[in-house]
Amino acid sequence: MNSQYFDFSALPAPDIIEPLDYETIYQARKDRFKSLAPQYADALELESDPLTVCLQVESYRELLLRQRINEAAYANLLATAKSSDLDQLGVFYGLVRAEGEEDGNYRLRIRQKTLASSTAGSKDHYRNAALTAAPNTIQDVEVDSPAPGRVRVSILFQDKEHADALLQQVRNHVLSDQVKVLTDQVEVNHAEEVPIDVKADIYLQDNVPNWVFTQLEGKLREAWQETMALGVAMTPSWLSAQLHVEGVKHVEIHTPNSLIDIASNQYAQLGQIQLCLIT
Repeated sequence: MNSQYFDFSALPAPDIIEPLDYETIYQARKDRFKSLAPQYADALELESDPLTVCLQVESYRELLLRQRINEAAYANLLATAKSSDLDQLGVFYGLVRAEGEEDGNYRLRIRQKTLASSTAGSKDHYRNAALTAAPNTIQDVEVDSPAPGRVRVSILFQDKEHADALLQQVRNHVLSDQVKVLTDQVEVNHAEEVPIDVKADIYLQDNVPNWVFTQLEGKLREAWQETMALGVAMTPSWLSAQLHVEGVKHVEIHTPNSLIDIASNQYAQLGQIQLCLIT
């Protein structure tokens, strides 16, 4: 699933997480010990003294304990919980992990379900229904209303080979009485592909091996596959940035030469790629 729904990594670190530093803990223990037993102050300046060693060991144990507390806090936050900890959070919100579903996809579905639970017939309501029907196969979902009372659910599947069967699976669920609002006219369709051809001149720096150029097309397709989402345009500036890898001196994009609008029920896809090495 595309991460455009919510970027958990953009959240600031929670206040409950304590910054850890062994030297700070050790110095605090050392100062406290000196205040209680000042006669041992000189001994504590010796690294080999048993009192010093004891304080160092205890300070390290304190560091491990605080780290474990931090980890326990992370395990209870949706943004950072992993594996079975995330499963527990999901069950709390009434959503079980699909077989083979990765943490990132499951985490986004949990959040989506909480949003969708608030209002029947909303965009989040129908989006969550689609994701629930095929949770580990959908790359992106967009819901819009092209006319009053009409709901359009557009789906981009990861697995193109079984996309038609998956679409029918999603359609059956979304149009069921448990999901569909009585007064809504709902249609569930594949997102429309908009192929975009790319033509660019590539200038390499001096003494750069030719394989840097030959790998560019594969890297470009891989990068777009990770970025591709409904309604997201493939801009010339993005193409230039992806082609401008280490060893490339200059990139000149000829096609597309302007921004191509992509509707919310469409997705841009790389068509023919023509890269010309200029020497």
